[in-house]
Amino acid sequence: MSQKLCLALVCGLTAFSTSIAAESMPLKRPNVLYVIADMERAFSMGCYGDENARTPTLDKLASQGLRLDACISTTPVCCPYRASLMSGQFAHHNGMMSNGCQFKPTVKCLGETFKAAGYEMGYVGKWHLGRANTKSDPTYGFPPPSTEYGIYHFERNPAPTTDVALRFIHEKSKGNAPWMLFVSWIWPHAPYNPPAELKKDFNQVRLPPNVPAGLPRKFAERALPGYYGMIEGVDRQCARLLQALDEAGVAKDTIVVFSSDHGDMIGSQGYKAKRWPYEESARVPFLMRYPRAISAGRVLADPFGTPDIYPTLAGLAQVKAPENLDGEDFSALFTGKTQAAPRDYVYMEMPYAYVPWPGWRAFRTRDHMYARTSERPWLLYDLGNDRWETNNLVGTNPGEVKEYDLRLAGMMKKYGDSWSAETDTGDVELWLPGGPKQQSQNLGVPYPGEQKPTAVQLGGRKKGKKKRAAGADDE
Repeated sequence: MSQKLCLALVCGLTAFSTSIAAESMPLKRPNVLYVIADMERAFSMGCYGDENARTPTLDKLASQGLRLDACISTTPVCCPYRASLMSGQFAHHNGMMSNGCQFKPTVKCLGETFKAAGYEMGYVGKWHLGRANTKSDPTYGFPPPSTEYGIYHFERNPAPTTDVALRFIHEKSKGNAPWMLFVSWIWPHAPYNPPAELKKDFNQVRLPPNVPAGLPRKFAERALPGYYGMIEGVDRQCARLLQALDEAGVAKDTIVVFSSDHGDMIGSQGYKAKRWPYEESARVPFLMRYPRAISAGRVLADPFGTPDIYPTLAGLAQVKAPENLDGEDFSALFTGKTQAAPRDYVYMEMPYAYVPWPGWRAFRTRDHMYARTSERPWLLYDLGNDRWETNNLVGTNPGEVKEYDLRLAGMMKKYGDSWSAETDTGDVELWLPGGPKQQSQNLGVPYPGEQKPTAVQLGGRKKGKKKRAAGADDE
């Protein structure tokens, strides 16, 4: 072979490999589009196996990237989820232990980290981390309130929020800097009253087998048509966002995440709403598409918690996150660079709920969920064989309960949590036994640990004297 021919082959191979690399590697850090539905449980989507649901856009998104089958809302209620998402910290570390508490992160938050890395920032929709209604209110790296792309409101109709997001995507995608946009809808949060056009086709939905007869079943039959209608509405709005990415030519270079802050019991186990360790309340959808790095059709059963989202997004974007976050970086697992997850569990905490303060603590593995109150073990389910959590193993398998109880105690110690953790801000007085939150949500099934509030449960506070942050309701 002549020297000229060899040189030509080398140059050709070099050009070919360079073109392949240019096609597969991003020219800049990826954009991030993070979409939050409110109160959308994983169970109620087609890609998670629900035949009632109509979610074609999200089902397709799941097939184009990654679906997590054990994404857990670490403290399953609105404000604590959002605080944990933004800080990568547990509720007992960032102060948001219930709705309306004062958010006091001790680390640089997600928005601050990405902004410092050169990202154009945007946030549209429900905020629920404070007032965010004057330009002096903190938004932790996202634009100030009442600016073009800093809109923090409680608009129930998701379409106007999406309209702003579309403008952001088209405008920012023309520039050279990467962008991060959070889109936060209130749907499908109660009340379950979407437009009739969305509700009319869901009047014959099949109820889960763990909805007891009586009031719970009647409630579920009334609520689910509207709930599924709003979920279809959310799916339609997602279609608009994904179309905008295609039109802007940035779909391959954008990390898209669809998730929710918590689920909704809707009569399962005889209960309403959230704040429960049950799957309907705590297990949320998590879909991620990033064509440059994540293979299509990946499904992972590894448990993934709310504090893990921040470091994982940073890992995927090659942005340096603070070192002292509670969450772990799962980016190597998501991209297939490793088959080993950083942990095999998610730790959960709920100090203020239907279970009287100090509430419950729990952890979720691939196949089991274990929860206890301060007084005793409460729930143990073998999820691999009991998807609907109908067979509580507490009381029938003492050896396994002891093993899980010791493991939970070790997690509490590791993360610096304790049964004395409390707050003097937010809506916590509403969750005292017999309080208005408990009474308004009751479907006739007793709450665990029902009793009169003690001085300890009151935390030494006098009624009406504690500080109460904005947005302390469950909306």
